[in-house]
Amino acid sequence: MTTATNTRPALATDVGATAALTLFSLAVAAGFARVFSGWEFFAPLAWIAVIGHGAGLILRRREVPPWLAVPLTAVILVWAASLLFYRDTTTWLLPTSETWDLFRSEVELVRNQFRVAVAPVLFGAGWDALAAVGMIVAVLLADVFAFRAYARAEALVPGGVLFVFVAALGDDRLRIALTAALVASGVVTTIVLRAYHAPVRTPLRLATPIAIVAATAVAFGAGVLGPRLPGAEAEALYDTRTGGGGVTQVVSPLVDIRSRLTNRQNNEMFLVRTNVQSYWRSSALPEFDGQLWGLPERDLQSTDNDLARGRPGSIEMRHQVQISDLGGQLVPAAPDPIEATGPGDLRWNPDTSTIVTDELVRGDVFEFVSASPRFDPAVLQTATSVAPPDPIYVELPDDLPDVVEERAREVTAGATSSFEAARRLQDWFQSEFEYSLEVQPGHDGNAIESFLRERVGYCEQFAGTYAAMMRSLGIPARVAVGFTPGLLQPDGSYSVLGRNAHAWPEVWFDDLGWVPFEPTPGRGAPGAENYTGQPIQQDTTPPPLTGGNGEQGSAPTTTAPLNLPPEDFTEFDPQLNLPDFELDQDLGVPVIADDGDSSGGPSWWVVAVVVLALVSVAPAVIRRVRRRAEGTDPLSRLGVLWERSLDAVRDVGVTPPTTATPLEVADATSVAFPIGARPFRALAEAVTEATYAASGGTGLDDVGDYGTSELRQCATWTHQVERAVNDTIGIRARLRRYFTRW
Repeated sequence: MTTATNTRPALATDVGATAALTLFSLAVAAGFARVFSGWEFFAPLAWIAVIGHGAGLILRRREVPPWLAVPLTAVILVWAASLLFYRDTTTWLLPTSETWDLFRSEVELVRNQFRVAVAPVLFGAGWDALAAVGMIVAVLLADVFAFRAYARAEALVPGGVLFVFVAALGDDRLRIALTAALVASGVVTTIVLRAYHAPVRTPLRLATPIAIVAATAVAFGAGVLGPRLPGAEAEALYDTRTGGGGVTQVVSPLVDIRSRLTNRQNNEMFLVRTNVQSYWRSSALPEFDGQLWGLPERDLQSTDNDLARGRPGSIEMRHQVQISDLGGQLVPAAPDPIEATGPGDLRWNPDTSTIVTDELVRGDVFEFVSASPRFDPAVLQTATSVAPPDPIYVELPDDLPDVVEERAREVTAGATSSFEAARRLQDWFQSEFEYSLEVQPGHDGNAIESFLRERVGYCEQFAGTYAAMMRSLGIPARVAVGFTPGLLQPDGSYSVLGRNAHAWPEVWFDDLGWVPFEPTPGRGAPGAENYTGQPIQQDTTPPPLTGGNGEQGSAPTTTAPLNLPPEDFTEFDPQLNLPDFELDQDLGVPVIADDGDSSGGPSWWVVAVVVLALVSVAPAVIRRVRRRAEGTDPLSRLGVLWERSLDAVRDVGVTPPTTATPLEVADATSVAFPIGARPFRALAEAVTEATYAASGGTGLDDVGDYGTSELRQCATWTHQVERAVNDTIGIRARLRRYFTRW
């Protein structure tokens, strides 16, 4: 137990209070289950809590002053985090410049991803470091508030703010259980800290009220508070999933794919009737600036003539695409389209295999004839890759990390042809990496480095990294975006869902053209099995039939089946009035305005919660710090306690003259405020004795036979006076007193 004094509490008391606060911090750490899957995250975050509070306990017991103990605890926590998350970069168990560079790289990566991040995220690739930073701050502040600023419930504010912030951004995993654990541990910690700062002579007396209050807190948290936290029955307060409403607008660039995979996975994007299964390509992206793969500015041509020639060995493929919930202007089609017709003003860019309309509308039907290429591995083995149609297909940014080329050359060492290099790199990804949607979007240098280090990702990162690595070898490559075949329906059509969104790389071979490869585990393109070695694969899990509102977890949007036979196609209208399209300079693709708010920025409530927390805790912290600073010796500290008591009784109408002695003030108090008369008189007698005694206050903080000191008794009497005043005045007066008495 401590008060406004340097008297050190008993070891058992100090350990008990520290253990209670550690329990609360562990509940905060468990709250990260809302943003991470599994429980891999818990052990390192729990170690941060244990190490932080343990270091604080040791430094207190060694009587290290706060100005040194607080930064020293911070250094210990940072050192522990470097061992937990960056052990391979340390030397002699100490962080190095490599540790700092890796941390900065991952923080930058997370900063770029945060606005579009979708829970759950991977515990790695910088998100683990971000969670560790949050825990370090929460643990450090909680320890300082509880044991250096002598706070009770205020010590729970940093961890509570972190828990609510995580809950607001996370999903609904274990929302009730986690909330109940936090509330229960918070109640227990508050009671223990109150006893720590205002001791109860019989500690066992606390057992029954703690048990009763904790049980009540669990019931309240589970039944009342938990379901009302963000991510429970209602939508999250700050939804980072898409940042806007309505139909997803743009298939390209790649930043849109993951939102389709995670947020609209059961929505039907379009329906295809075809005589040959295929990937449905929306566009191919040749431009890589180190941040994004995208479309450069290219002229759009009319589709009233044949679009392209079929390559040798290709087969004719006819298919119809009926739009359901797909937005934007890019029309998906099987490669390589040679004829196209449909509503609106269709335009075509052969360089990027992109078909553009004015706007996709539900019910639109597009009809295509494609020359679906088929490649012989023996022919690919002898083909060269030295004459791409444009230099852009081998360009790389100057700041691309060296590890990209180094790893590419390592994996393809000994390859005797472009095809062999392409296969070795593809098979390396397929065998050594793991597919996961918990990894956040990213294609810049930091994201590629993180992807190669963590070896976990989804199609965007596989395709983008593969293409960059091929280019680093001097082999032309690009990234194609679109959809896998979709789910076969009873009428023979394919229902293409949001979760079928996909990206894959294409490699250039002279005289053959663009050849698709498949580095993403669990995916395989139709018609490419003989040269990629990957069977036809995609996500074929049937969507749950739980409503039809288009939300995640619902059945696909119903669409009337196409009843036209594949050979029945309309003729092209040569009289189309084609408008001029402008390419968006940032996205590199034709786009339309989004009806929803796509800013993705934090809502006002995030700032409001932080400001409210700081305003709420500031008065208590400032008061305790000032009281500590005002008393440098026992007599001065006693004077501070007397001034606090005088200030308290003034709020209940006791107004003694300034010339009154402490005992005269006690007499006046016993008349005007009898409920506080006894502790106030005891304090007045102690002040009188210390003021006029020849010893001058010597021995005030000496611990006597009963394990306490006179100064500590005075602190207890002051606390009783203040408590009696607070119990007497109304809630408005208490709030005014809390925020105005500094």
